[in-house]
Formats: sequence, C-alpha cells, structure tokens
Amino acid sequence: MKNKQTIFKLIVIMLIAVSLLLVGCGNTSQGGGSTGGNGSSSSTGSNTGSSDSTPIEPPVEIPANVTHTSWKILKGKITETTVHKYVTDKPGPKIVIVGGIHGDEDAGWTAALRLVNTISQEKGICGEILLIPQANILADNALVRYNVKGMGVTFSDLNRSFEVGRESTAKSATIEISDALVETIDEFIGDYQIEEDYDLCIIDLHESRGSYTEGTAAKGFLGDQLICKNNPFFMEDLLDHYNSNYRELGDPDFRTEESVTDGSFSLNFSTKYRKATVFTIETNRGYKNGTNTIALEKRVSQQLNILQALFDLAWQRI
Repeated sequence: MKNKQTIFKLIVIMLIAVSLLLVGCGNTSQGGGSTGGNGSSSSTGSNTGSSDSTPIEPPVEIPANVTHTSWKILKGKITETTVHKYVTDKPGPKIVIVGGIHGDEDAGWTAALRLVNTISQEKGICGEILLIPQANILADNALVRYNVKGMGVTFSDLNRSFEVGRESTAKSATIEISDALVETIDEFIGDYQIEEDYDLCIIDLHESRGSYTEGTAAKGFLGDQLICKNNPFFMEDLLDHYNSNYRELGDPDFRTEESVTDGSFSLNFSTKYRKATVFTIETNRGYKNGTNTIALEKRVSQQLNILQALFDLAWQRI
C-alpha cells in the first residue's frame, strides 16, 4: 500500500512540473517579453537587461507636391483679373476661394492675395484649390464697393448680379464679370463627385459695416458671421473649431447665419451645388463716419484664421 502511495505522489509531482514547464515556454519570447496575439513583443515590467526591440517611430509625413498655375479671365478688358490653381499629388477635396467681390471690403481680397504665395506651403495640403483673389479688380484697386468712376462703363453690385435671383438693374458689364467667374469655377469643379461635407468647399470673402453683437442685425450688418444656406452641420463644426482654437482673445465668437441674398455669389453656388459646403466669411470692419475703425491687419487675420480652421477639417489635419 505504501509503495502505491509513493508512486502516486511521484506521478502528481511530475505532472505539476510538466505543467509549469509548459506555461513557462508559452510565456517566453525571443526578445524576453510577452508575445501578444499579433506576434509583437512587449514588456510590462522594468527593463533590467538588453532587448532586441526598438521604439516605433511615428510615420513621417511626406509633403504633397503642388503644381501652381495661373491665368487671366476677362483677358484684354479693364476687368481682367488673375486666377490661381493649385493641384497636389495627394487625394483630397476641391476648395474654391474668391475675394474682392466688393472692393471696399479690403480684408477679404487682401487675405486672398496673401494666400497666393503661401498656400502651396500649407501643412497637410491635398486635393485641389482654385483661388481668385480679386474678382472685381477695378473696385478693389479703387477701394469702392462696385462702381468705379472714370472708366466709361457703369457697373452695378457684383454680389447682386449672379444668375440665381439676379437683380433686374444689374448692368451688362457686371454680369459679364459674374458669368466669367461662374464659368471658371464650374470648369474647375467639373463632374466631381461629392461624398463628404468637405469634398467641395466654395468660399467668398466679405466684410460688414457692423457686427451682429452690436444689435445691428436690423440694419443688415452681418459682421462676425459665416453665411451658409445648405450645410449647417458642417458650419457648426467649423465654427466650434475656429472659436475654440483660432479666435483671438477679445474677439467675439463667430456664428452662422442663413440670410443669403438674391443674386449673390453664395446663393448662386449653394443652389447649383446643393451637396457642397458654400459659405461667405463676413468680418466686421467697424465702419463709422466713413472710416473703418477696426484695423485691417486684425480683419485679415480673422479671414485667414477661419480659412485655417477650414483647412484643418477639409484636409483632415487634426
């Protein structure tokens, strides 16, 4: 009986020893750490010895190659202006930026002119960009809203002269400008398929004589707002991102407004491209007694910062 008990005990001890050996083999890897299901080596304790593993470096972003071309529209006319196109070798959205529809709203077209030489160096740039800095170049250079005297031609308000809701008083010389802008932008967009909110963004850069924060809405002042008719959810994301990350201390929060005017650039393109994100930037120039009371540099900074917030979302660089 004693011999049987002794043999039994020996068998139990041997089984335990084999089990411990198997467990130990299963948890031991060549690098000295534990091996997960994907075969990679990791360590959960302090590293007291040498290891074959090396730190994983984050992927290095390869900047896009950008091809910049430019040409004139309305060539040979007094309204001739330059168009810039930027094509990258990385897939991404199409973005249209137009400044200078109203010449006295100088922060918009000044910001657009600054983009001409900087946009190619933007971090994370992808897709294609069409930039028309001075849509109404005569008015821009004269710092007047639209009608430049001494040209032998009478012009009307360009932002009431686009096809959708065009005013009956729109002058032929102004309609010629709006038609040339539409033709250029339509050609750039082509048959592009819109799947996401930011796949096609069309922006025009404007300013107002007052801010919505001053209780001047009844006077038609739209400053410190983004005017958008057809994509409110994307606008809320954009505004939240701008107000949280780009708004300068002391500046009011920008908000969104849907009051798109008949004959305007924004109404025309939001009607034609209903799935696109079409909006107008309206900074506040604080116009009082014939003078802008808010510094041009402040307003240009706001315009560019809103565009930076857009680039963050559209190029998915955040």
